[in-house]
Amino acid sequence: MLKIAIVSGPENGSPKVLSATLEKFILNTGNYARKFYRVKALTRLFPAKTVNENKLLWIVFKLLHFIGDSLFFSSLKNFDAVIVCSCTPYAFYKHSYNVKAFKKKIDNKPVLYYAVQYLENSPTIKKRLVEGGHDLLGRYDWHLTVSPITELRGTPAPPWSQIGLYLKSSGLVPMPRKEFLVVVDFLRPGYEQYREIQLKVLKELNIAYISLEKPYSMEEIRAIYQKASVYFIQFPEAYGMPIAECLACGSYIGTPHSAWAMSWRLDEKVEVHGPGTLPECFLVYDNEDDLREKLIVLRDKYHLENTPKAVFDNFFAHYPSFYDGNMPALKEVLGRIESGTITHPY
Repeated sequence: MLKIAIVSGPENGSPKVLSATLEKFILNTGNYARKFYRVKALTRLFPAKTVNENKLLWIVFKLLHFIGDSLFFSSLKNFDAVIVCSCTPYAFYKHSYNVKAFKKKIDNKPVLYYAVQYLENSPTIKKRLVEGGHDLLGRYDWHLTVSPITELRGTPAPPWSQIGLYLKSSGLVPMPRKEFLVVVDFLRPGYEQYREIQLKVLKELNIAYISLEKPYSMEEIRAIYQKASVYFIQFPEAYGMPIAECLACGSYIGTPHSAWAMSWRLDEKVEVHGPGTLPECFLVYDNEDDLREKLIVLRDKYHLENTPKAVFDNFFAHYPSFYDGNMPALKEVLGRIESGTITHPY
C-alpha cells in the first residue's frame, strides 16, 4: 500500500478543494493518503533575499516555525510521494516553493504538482514565467491536472497526467430550488461593465439575485451554490472551481463570452483566448438585449425540481472526469510511484 502526502494551504480556494478531493480519490484506490495544510513550509526553505524579506525578520519568522516545519518534514519521510496542490503560475515562481531543498528534507521522495491546468497548455502564463526567470515543468517530478485543456488542448503524456477532479466526494448534488435565483460572482477589476449589465437586467426583470461581496466559508459559499439557478462568472477562468461546483449543484453558468470558460470548451482545436463550443448547461449571451431575452426564456421554462437535475446530467455527460475523476489515470500515476518511474529532474 502506497502512502501519499498531499500538501496545500489552508485558505479557501481551488488548492484546498483539490487536496480534499484528491485525498478521498486516492483512498478509493486502496492506498493511503493524508492532506497537510503546510505548503508555506516550502517557502520558508528560501533565504530572505529570494522572498524579498528583511533578513532579520525572515530569520525570526523561520525560527518561530522551526519545530513545526521540522516535524512536518520528518513525517513526510514516511510517505512514498508528496503531491503539492497550488495555483499556476504561483507554484512556479522563484520565490514560491523551494522544491529542490524540500526534496532533500524528505529523502528525495518524488514531488508531484496537482492543479487545474497544465503549464504547457497555457502559453501566455509560460511566456510570463520565462520572461521573469522563474521555473518551469522541471520544478516538479510529475504534473497532475483536472482538465486537458486551458488556453490550448493537449494530449496527456509524460510528465503529465489528467486525473480530473473527484468532486463527487464533496457531496455536491443537484437539489430542488425554492425560487429562480441568480448568483453574480465577485467584482473583477477591469470587467466591471459586464457585472453592471447583469445587475441592471436582473433588476429590470425583478429576478431575485445574490451579489457576492464578502468573504465566505466553504460551507457558506456552497450553500449559496445549491440555491442558484444561474451563476454568472465575471472574467476569463483558466478552469473556474466555482463553475464545477455550481454545475455539480445543478446551476447554469452564465457568461458573456464562451472563451471565458477556457477549460470547458468542447472543440478538438481551440485558439488561445478564442471562442469555443459549450454545452447546454452554459448560458452564453452576446449583449444586454440577448441576456434579457435568454433570462426571460429560462425563467419561464424553469422547473424548480427537474431543471437542476437536467443541468447536472448535461454537465456530467460532457465532463464525467470533472465529477467522478479519472481513475485509470490516477492508478497509472500511482503505479509509476510504486515502480519508481516518476521523473526526477534534480
